[in-house]
Amino acid sequence: MGAARSAGALLVGAAVLVGTGGAGAQAPALVTDRPDQTESATVVPRGRLQVETGYLFARDGGVDGHAAPGTLFRIGLGGRMELRVGHAGILGGAGGRGAGDSEVGTKFNLIPRADGRRPELALLGGLSLPTGAHGFSSGGADPSFLVAFAHELPPRLALGYNAGAAWESSADQPDRDAFIVYSLALGVSLTDRLGTFIEVFGDRRVTGAIAGSASVDGGLTLLLTDVVQLDVFVGRGLLGPTDDLFAGTGLSFRVPR
Repeated sequence: MGAARSAGALLVGAAVLVGTGGAGAQAPALVTDRPDQTESATVVPRGRLQVETGYLFARDGGVDGHAAPGTLFRIGLGGRMELRVGHAGILGGAGGRGAGDSEVGTKFNLIPRADGRRPELALLGGLSLPTGAHGFSSGGADPSFLVAFAHELPPRLALGYNAGAAWESSADQPDRDAFIVYSLALGVSLTDRLGTFIEVFGDRRVTGAIAGSASVDGGLTLLLTDVVQLDVFVGRGLLGPTDDLFAGTGLSFRVPR
């Protein structure tokens, strides 16, 4: 698993409410689930489509890999729920190039954003589908779930953290690997449109000899308009089977009604 898998899953990548202070009063603030790995607890407003896409570079043991455009479509269904449809993009590396897998899922906001100590809370469920090319697909339908928390810390801080589980198929073994996954991100609004974050994330394998992995990353988000955001990020593995280095950039936007 590790940073290559997690960062490569930009279709479910995350941001922690950074750089969103400039959204106008006529529309809800743009809150994205990228570029970090921590999923936000906020859902897309009813009837809106939000597109989050990006490019990933990763290096592990001197071997470079790429993924583009990892894309997530978020559709507001109302009732504090959204539909999520994503694709890992075209993956490239030492083994050639091919399409990655797809994913479908939902996010349900249980506790909306509020002032005070009570956190915003959401539940996410997803299913990775083996739609990718041979050698670039997991070969199985793999479920995952997360609990996402978010705290606003006046005047310009935000804290987001996730905990959950994921199952991962592999072409060379019959059974899925099960992982406990986690992340913790601190976001800072530098201005109304420019934000930054730092994050730790990783996983712990439930079975097997490999205990787990951990990585750290950080980046910037820039609101070009109230509904268009650019981002950049860079990170590295700390322990376990992770990438030595990963970096990327992306674009997120919401389609007005």
